[in-house]
Amino acid sequence: MIPGSERVAGLLILTLALASSGCSVYDYVAETFDDSDSASGSRGGGPSSYVALGVRYHVMDSAEGYVERGLASWYGPKFHGRKTSSGEVFDMHQMSAAHKTLPLSTWVKVTHLDTGRSITVRVNDRGPFVKGRIIDLSYQAALALGTTGEGLAPVEVRTIRGPETAPRTAEHWFLQLGAFAIRSNAEDFVQKLRRQGLVRLSVRTQQRDTTLHRVLQGPFKDSPEFDQAVSELEALGITEYTPVNIPHWKPIRKK
Repeated sequence: MIPGSERVAGLLILTLALASSGCSVYDYVAETFDDSDSASGSRGGGPSSYVALGVRYHVMDSAEGYVERGLASWYGPKFHGRKTSSGEVFDMHQMSAAHKTLPLSTWVKVTHLDTGRSITVRVNDRGPFVKGRIIDLSYQAALALGTTGEGLAPVEVRTIRGPETAPRTAEHWFLQLGAFAIRSNAEDFVQKLRRQGLVRLSVRTQQRDTTLHRVLQGPFKDSPEFDQAVSELEALGITEYTPVNIPHWKPIRKK
């Protein structure tokens, strides 16, 4: 450990050295993280405010309607196996993200503004504490978004409803992998996914203004099972998916 003022100076030097890279500075922020006077409330299972690098951050009461554009960075091997702000162990090979003020367990859609590619991740950590950066992606998430080589990338971050952010009623969670106007196209897509090793696939027809045949994977009984399914999709290079819930879902009976 660095004693007294030398310790503070050391932290500042390390932070500045990392500021130009694509990696997070959470390793050094952790030593100055302070939520000792934040017991008045919580947001998503964490403190309602906290201090990092001398700055106090106030966690949003709600993630509803949040949209922001800025730079995304990523973090990986240096933090692999360490605890995140949510208490979970950080796994660089899982899809996750760090954000300064969104409630923990918020699901967000991150879109690369240069390529149009999108991923869906869950916020389980705090950061990045570098000016101009709005989200820190795990290595796996950055890999899926195609930003590991760039280090930094312009993105849009938009909250979506997922298993941890929507009200818990009599609902069941799925991943929607596609939607088709023609049912045979949806069924062909299901067969293609099954050949890739995916299971628990079904086609659900939605009739509103137009008829859509949705390709769904699920249901998932809890968040860990949901997260595992997302990781399997990313490993196959499938990044276009949307968490959806179907209240009072019942299995389709096969004829």
